[in-house]
Amino acid sequence: MSANIRHLAATLSVLFLLVSLGVGYWQIVQGDELSSDPYNPRLYSEAAKRERGRIVDRDGVVLARTDASGDSFKRVYTGALYEPYVGYATLAFGAAGLEATYASSLIGEDPADPLGAIRRRYLGERAPPGSVRLALSAKLVDAAARSLGQRKGAVIALDPRTGEILASVSFPRYDPNPLTDASTQRAAFDALNNDQGKPLLDRAVMGLYPPGSTFKLVTGAAAVELGLDPNKKVPIDSPWKGDPSWGNYAVPSPINFHGEYDLRQAYAYSENIYFAMAAVNIVHGDRLADYAKRFMIGQSLGLDGPYAKTQLSNSGQLDRPTLVAATGFGQGELLISPLQMVLITSAVAENGVMPTPHYALDVRDGAGKVVRTIQPGPLAQPIRSDTAKLIAADMVYAVEGPNAFAYPAAISGIHVAGKTGTAENPQGSPHGWFVGFAPADNPTIAVAVVIENAQNGGLDAATVGGQVMRSWLGK
Repeated sequence: MSANIRHLAATLSVLFLLVSLGVGYWQIVQGDELSSDPYNPRLYSEAAKRERGRIVDRDGVVLARTDASGDSFKRVYTGALYEPYVGYATLAFGAAGLEATYASSLIGEDPADPLGAIRRRYLGERAPPGSVRLALSAKLVDAAARSLGQRKGAVIALDPRTGEILASVSFPRYDPNPLTDASTQRAAFDALNNDQGKPLLDRAVMGLYPPGSTFKLVTGAAAVELGLDPNKKVPIDSPWKGDPSWGNYAVPSPINFHGEYDLRQAYAYSENIYFAMAAVNIVHGDRLADYAKRFMIGQSLGLDGPYAKTQLSNSGQLDRPTLVAATGFGQGELLISPLQMVLITSAVAENGVMPTPHYALDVRDGAGKVVRTIQPGPLAQPIRSDTAKLIAADMVYAVEGPNAFAYPAAISGIHVAGKTGTAENPQGSPHGWFVGFAPADNPTIAVAVVIENAQNGGLDAATVGGQVMRSWLGK
């Protein structure tokens, strides 16, 4: 009997130890993370009693701050321009945008400080609020907003070498300050939700559109790597029907062209038939789907903020010749965000290497000391370096060549690489696109612009893209 009792006592001791370790794990290791989880309601029940740190741009311009109001604190934002990504932090609606991503950092509980978590748990210490410095340039954001004006659409610019997001603009947008005021927040949120212009939608990262001819960067790169001779003249006869089985479907030429184009000319004059033929006859559906995946379409992009997942097709496959043809020149069932297109463009700019996009540069503690640097590194290498250089040179010709479509993006004294797109829109007038980078021989900025229902299609978008690059380069 005594042996059984000793055995039971030993078993209970082990179980007690395991339970204690479990409680300790959740209190010590996970407790700080749980208390600062942006989806944990307790964080926002305490928000009015705790000061959140500042969110600033790369030069220290304040985009979000906390003001004291008696015994509580109120979050204050620098207008509507930065809010699609800065987001908001409220008691009623939780947090969105970077306010959610860096919620723990802003109250001084950054995950990079595990010792601080132990001190807070057992010594009752409360760290002063931290701050987050973004890669964004308020000056460039302002320039992009002025260029876009009050046209529905988006502009996003990043450093193709690092993935640092230099500017992001979406229109329509909203002022988040009424959301932080208890007397106005419910009515303000309801009004935003019911607004037909969808100001809560950050079109730069959440907007999904047919990419039009900007997708020809993917088709052209795939075709070159799979055997296309870029210097060979290809006969073009508009419209083109690859096979009688296509029925009434035929690929149109944007200028009803009849003649011959090589790859460079096809980019400059955005010849749909050239890229449809390349997709059907050289790349084929399975390999085009493979290259789309290499360019991270439909994949995780690693952004430190919310973004929409893009798609190649409704099924994820290109299983019909007509769908392959339409996808080849940027139509079909493609749905792509400006974020995705600027990453594709960056891969061309950077010798085939796609960077991981990120808003933040670093996180700092209450004393201003950097506790975490945001340097995620490369995201993918979808194409070879020589392919990227070839496509980049063709993009320069698409801006600088005689009568080239992307000419509005040109900058005096600097070589600019670019590509326009006019995307068919089932709901109305076509959308205008532009992607590009500069200087073409040593890029420091890549841009993607989309303008919904653009009056002049890609020409309008190229004008905006050129102005944004010009502003960044000081021209």
